Amino acid sequence: MIRCISTIYCKLAASSKTRNAASSPVVSSISLMSCSKSTEFHLWTPQSKMNSPLDLYSDVSLQGGCEEFSGPYSEIVEVLQICRDSEKMREIDPMLRKFSSQVRRLEQINPRKLKHEEKLAFWINVHNALVMHAYLVYGVSQIKLKRVSLLLKAAYNIGGQTVSVGMMQNFILGSRLPFLGQWLLQLFHRNTKFKTTDDSKFFAPDHPEPLSYFALSCGTQSDPPVRVYTPNKVYQELIAARGDYILSNYRVNKGQSKVLLPKVVETYAKDSGLHPQDFRALLDHILPADMQRNKNWRYHWPTKGHKGIGWIPHDFSFRYQLQKEFE
Repeated sequence: MIRCISTIYCKLAASSKTRNAASSPVVSSISLMSCSKSTEFHLWTPQSKMNSPLDLYSDVSLQGGCEEFSGPYSEIVEVLQICRDSEKMREIDPMLRKFSSQVRRLEQINPRKLKHEEKLAFWINVHNALVMHAYLVYGVSQIKLKRVSLLLKAAYNIGGQTVSVGMMQNFILGSRLPFLGQWLLQLFHRNTKFKTTDDSKFFAPDHPEPLSYFALSCGTQSDPPVRVYTPNKVYQELIAARGDYILSNYRVNKGQSKVLLPKVVETYAKDSGLHPQDFRALLDHILPADMQRNKNWRYHWPTKGHKGIGWIPHDFSFRYQLQKEFE
């Protein structure tokens, strides 16, 4: 599913391999089919058929991850704008039908029979595919709060259970992803529950995995790239994703001898129960070459807490990063 919908995005989207933190991407709203409110729900049933926060630090001297994609993200395509014309739609019609067929097959899958690693890889892939599918169906609203409300409506029938984006994040994967309008998210969750407590228990992996923060994407500037995760190597892939994300997104505030990291890294550290010293050791392991160039902040770590780290707020502007092989 990830391979198929990523290829669809690359066909429909204007993409760039460079980052521009000062610019705000303009995203056109698209829809695979026009529908009334009464038919929107049926788009997700198996029977249906488819015919920047860095500006806050602009007054300080920053150094770190490159503005051009290099290193771990050198094979990443950045999708900033989705465009749609009749020629492109005709070109991708076979892919849309193939993806729709894959969605319908989810109803026959029984997640209860999967092992821990299989569940982890399965739900990460399905979550990312569902969010991307939602943007194709509902469009990408430039009003961010509206975008969230439409995203929360998206759900798949998996093993006879209707499972939404929020249910995957909160009840299955246990990942507290950042969302605009938390009150809207809480209100939505009151009306989206599993049929029984056992469904939630047996659908979910054996335990929450904080590394999933570096794999789950809701299509925002601060999210990690969308990749295919496999059961046999899911932990190796997640650890690699963590390193790539931190290496490509960190900044250094020379004046304050601080390293600046995306807010999601703080959430990961808290959910993992990492002691500050262990977290600093993790950064030493991930950023060895840059540590040599930026010794100022390396040797100014406070003895307690995360005072040597600044957290960059989440940027909710639309963006997808996809593997270059899907172009």
